[in-house]
Amino acid sequence: MNTMRCLACAVAIAAAACGENVATPTSATTSEPTTILFSGTLQPRSSRFYSYSLTVAGPVTAMLASLERNGVPVSNVLELGLGIPAGTGCAVSSAASTTTALIPQLRQDASIGTYCVRIADIEGLPAAMNFTIRVIHP
Repeated sequence: MNTMRCLACAVAIAAAACGENVATPTSATTSEPTTILFSGTLQPRSSRFYSYSLTVAGPVTAMLASLERNGVPVSNVLELGLGIPAGTGCAVSSAASTTTALIPQLRQDASIGTYCVRIADIEGLPAAMNFTIRVIHP
């Protein structure tokens, strides 16, 4: 009789254990940064801007990745700026006079929303130039 009771208790305990919900540990998810390339042609003494949206707050960096004339790299100084679209332009909140580089020339912390990057010729290019701007954001 004791054997039957022990067996019945063991079955009851095993059945109760099967019904438990066990939480599986999870790790924090991290997303890779998003890279956007904006390319175009900049005329002497003009500016261009491009808008982008953030769905996650965090640091935004921008760099003048390339500048060329007829396929040949040039090192003219241009102004690169980050800001918020305003009307038909970009209200720049941070800017830098820069030449091309493979490292960010601007960094700005941003919350969720719509932003812009602007490129401007402030010194007078000798002719139209092709450019590429790289923006990296969360």
